[in-house]
Amino acid sequence: MSSNSSVLLEMRGIGKTFPGVRALHQIDFNIRAGEIHALCGENGAGKSTMMKILSGIYTPDEGEILFEGTAVQINRPDIAQRLGIAIIHQELSLVPELTVAENIFLGDYPQRLPGIVHWKKMKREAQNVLNEMGFDINVDQPAGTLGIAKQQVVEIAKALHRKAKVVILDEPTAPLANQDVERLIELVNKLRSENLGIVYISHRLPEVSRISDRVTVLKDGQLVTTRDIKGLTRDDLVKLMVGREVLKMRLGTVTDYKKKVLSVRELCTSKLLDNINFDLYEGEVLGLAGLVGSGRTELARAIFGADSFTGKVELHGKPLKLKNPRDAIQRGIALLPEDRKQQGLVLGMSALENMTIAGLDKFSTMGVMKKRQEREDGNLLVQKLQVKVSGLSQETRTLSGGNQQKLIIARWLYNKAKILIFDEPTRGIDVGAKSEIYQLINQFVKEGGSVIVISSELPEVLMCDRILIMARGKMVLEIPHAEASEENVIQHML
Repeated sequence: MSSNSSVLLEMRGIGKTFPGVRALHQIDFNIRAGEIHALCGENGAGKSTMMKILSGIYTPDEGEILFEGTAVQINRPDIAQRLGIAIIHQELSLVPELTVAENIFLGDYPQRLPGIVHWKKMKREAQNVLNEMGFDINVDQPAGTLGIAKQQVVEIAKALHRKAKVVILDEPTAPLANQDVERLIELVNKLRSENLGIVYISHRLPEVSRISDRVTVLKDGQLVTTRDIKGLTRDDLVKLMVGREVLKMRLGTVTDYKKKVLSVRELCTSKLLDNINFDLYEGEVLGLAGLVGSGRTELARAIFGADSFTGKVELHGKPLKLKNPRDAIQRGIALLPEDRKQQGLVLGMSALENMTIAGLDKFSTMGVMKKRQEREDGNLLVQKLQVKVSGLSQETRTLSGGNQQKLIIARWLYNKAKILIFDEPTRGIDVGAKSEIYQLINQFVKEGGSVIVISSELPEVLMCDRILIMARGKMVLEIPHAEASEENVIQHML
């Protein structure tokens, strides 16, 4: 991309204040035709507020926006769409019951006559858009039956059908498997080659360095810098985002493999897992690597009692009978699921309620809640885990990903868990919050707990005491920390 490429969109001196919070202060930002411009910053830095202003959800309190050199007022989402600004949210907005074609044309169905949809034309044009993108997707298929990667493709197809000139991608690869990430990156590069302007919001800094032309970093609602990506290292980006160097973390440092906590032998499930054998020791952080579909999540669910299995599981040398998750919880085993919003939290509940929901018996007598004790315990948990909340009554859905994850950790610590199973512990979490989650894991094992970390991010797995590699439902290799590298882990995952 040439530095002389035409500027499609420009924000000048943008400010936005909410009650008690200055979300943005004097932000300057622009996006050029034919470039990928990354937007980085910790959770709460102001990225989402900026994008909501561009997409017409919020109106700025100060500053101006220019589109193709003309000042514009974007005070409604439909105005942003008419200008050619499309945003692909991390939580996709497809209607699951409608077909792919119906989703692509949603709100803009071609008509034979007023009120009569031209179905054949709609399907033909939807198929043309997908073909031009290089994807073979059945346009008659309900969108809800597609995998997450193809759903994202449909969202992008919807934007292209509407002749979008600027496409904003919010954490596009967070929910994707590695092979789908590669396909999405190919698609994003194709959009750049067709002279679109791409705003790429991501916590995955290797991706940012790999595909971006420029990067803008925000911190606490203020512009830190806009720079060409060339010459910027990952460490440079981290320092710009958090204002300090983030130490290279090591998860666990177990030195004594004598005290076996969990023992799994010949574990099988009806659909995937085949003869799984491994041990977990006190004070250990055990990494579990494998491609999506390798059986990592299925193994976690079996140990947590969520899925039935055959074989033998022992806890502290005694047989562990698991009929359901309640049995696991009562024995001190806790699961922090991959999808924390759908499976780990009740988003409409308060921070306090999400922390204490699994331990209500601690402050209830004959069904009567001791609210004062619950609040006191909640305050202690918030302080211990440094959860950033305005108050215990703050609604969980309004918290950042890192703070939501801390609420789940707090819940299980409050329930006296001794084994924590983390499935994708830092997905969608910024680098500063990642460091805090790692510190909590290390504190937990120092106090005698044990942890299993399942992660698609190889650097995260390589930080663990030992790494177990799974492929096609089987355990294929165990590697000690000192011998682990990305090359030998990837080699055995495939």
